[in-house]
Amino acid sequence: MIISTDLRLPSTEYFNAPQKKDLIVLHHTVGGSAKSTFAYWRTDPEHIGTAYIVERDGTIFEVFPPECWAYHLGLKIGPKGVMDKRSIGIEIASEGALLERGGKYYAFGRMAEQTQFAGPRFDNKTVWRDYRYFAEYTPQAIDSVCQLVDKLLTQFSIARQTPASRLDCNLAGYRNYKGVLTHCQLRADKTDCHPGFAWDQLIASCKLKVTDAAKAAGTS
Repeated sequence: MIISTDLRLPSTEYFNAPQKKDLIVLHHTVGGSAKSTFAYWRTDPEHIGTAYIVERDGTIFEVFPPECWAYHLGLKIGPKGVMDKRSIGIEIASEGALLERGGKYYAFGRMAEQTQFAGPRFDNKTVWRDYRYFAEYTPQAIDSVCQLVDKLLTQFSIARQTPASRLDCNLAGYRNYKGVLTHCQLRADKTDCHPGFAWDQLIASCKLKVTDAAKAAGTS
């Protein structure tokens, strides 16, 4: 596994203060590329970002050292930044949720020629959080995410576990969770990671224990 530092935030654009890490949170970018997401973070003065962005071709970019932190969750509960500090964020480059009209698909919440999406799609068969269709995560990106998560779990001695309920938001239950989560489990207004994420592959490759959602709070 090769990790690139070609997209690197200056130390003034994240919190350059090492923290104890016990959580990994997966996201997707809703953007055109890893580079475009990084460029947006450079224009934002609020210290927003994740330690890693995984491009569609599987390239892993380390945006800042994973022991440091930036805002990536946007939670409205508890003191600001508590979960951001103890978690490592990983963004997967993806258009995310898609709109459909007349057999054509559109990204970024707008139906326009410039947002038309022609790539592989995941059909959830039913509406989830206002959407049925999503851009598929590429196999190369998923492979890299699995390798990266496995590395970080070992490096930071993070619990190898994830909740059985993967698409339901349960911020109260997961606010003290230690292991692997996705953004949608913490915020009901988010679709990352969407139902097409390769959970079976991640669980197998990282040897994750699947925990009972009812016992999620405070697990270690």
